[in-house]
Amino acid sequence: MKEPFIDFWNEHSIPSWPKRLLAVPSYNFLFDLYFNHLCAPVYRHKFLHKLLGKTWYPQSNNSKDFFDNTVFQIMDIPDYLKLEIGVLSDSYQSIKIRQYPGFMVDLRDYKSLDEFLLQQLSTRNRKNLRSKQRKLESDADIRYCFYHGEIEKSEYDRIFDTFYQLLKKRFVEKEMFNRNLMHWKYYYELAYPMILNKQALLFVIYDKDKPITITLNFLYDQHLFSYIQTYDIDYSQYNMGDISMVKHLQWCLENQIQIFDLSKGENDYKLKWSNHRYEHFYHLFYKAGSIHAFLKAQVFQGKLRLAQYLRDKGILGKLFQYDRFFFKRFQKKVAHHDWKAPE
Repeated sequence: MKEPFIDFWNEHSIPSWPKRLLAVPSYNFLFDLYFNHLCAPVYRHKFLHKLLGKTWYPQSNNSKDFFDNTVFQIMDIPDYLKLEIGVLSDSYQSIKIRQYPGFMVDLRDYKSLDEFLLQQLSTRNRKNLRSKQRKLESDADIRYCFYHGEIEKSEYDRIFDTFYQLLKKRFVEKEMFNRNLMHWKYYYELAYPMILNKQALLFVIYDKDKPITITLNFLYDQHLFSYIQTYDIDYSQYNMGDISMVKHLQWCLENQIQIFDLSKGENDYKLKWSNHRYEHFYHLFYKAGSIHAFLKAQVFQGKLRLAQYLRDKGILGKLFQYDRFFFKRFQKKVAHHDWKAPE
């Protein structure tokens, strides 16, 4: 199945290529790293995690498609990783472009959850959090489960089906398009072996046997990358996201996880909980000595810089949101999408 984080194409395999405005082949660095523990072959496969002070050694993604393109982009490179360009250094030129902000909870200086909450949240927010959790546990038969190392396949299947339905329902309520829904089969096949190998963490809040909050996280060393989270909108009054966050932070502290990464994009939830902001960068590569590649790279660079300027000014992402625009465009497609259907 085609990975959602790598998008190399040509006119023959993708008929719509000529219609894509100022597009270049793309690869998501962050997703391949946390999903597969792989790194694009354009970089040396030894890089420093500057916050953890550790060197990581991911394997190479050996896709030859990188070398078949005169221009391509590597997306979502977080600034907490120090990378060095490797084999392409002589044959390609590169441009580094700042894009989305990222948010994380840095737990390196904390010994307990209470210590973190005391510093991060106001007295009012801490009181409200405890009140909502007590009410939830009083009104429903609540249990909290972290699946990390083992999970019955039948329960995994049931959770992932519910996960899809809750995510779909939540984003219909928000009138926003969620791209993950269209790749659900990929995530379903990806996560199960990773949970068994302790490379992924699936968190579920149950009301009796009914999942009401579900989060899929990926783990690399002492860095937990939160990827997809949703909840049953019938439980919205309990602030399920905050309760889920508290349980995740407690698990991190108990398991020597120092970074809980909330990934890219800004929202009130991330601003409330994060204590460290970082930046994502795109690396744009173009063939050295090619005028056509150079000109195309300059135009595409301008497109990216303009988009980030509009984000910085609060236009993109606030006044105009792509996901709301795409919701209207793809609403019927999502409504009729069957993620279990054979390809």
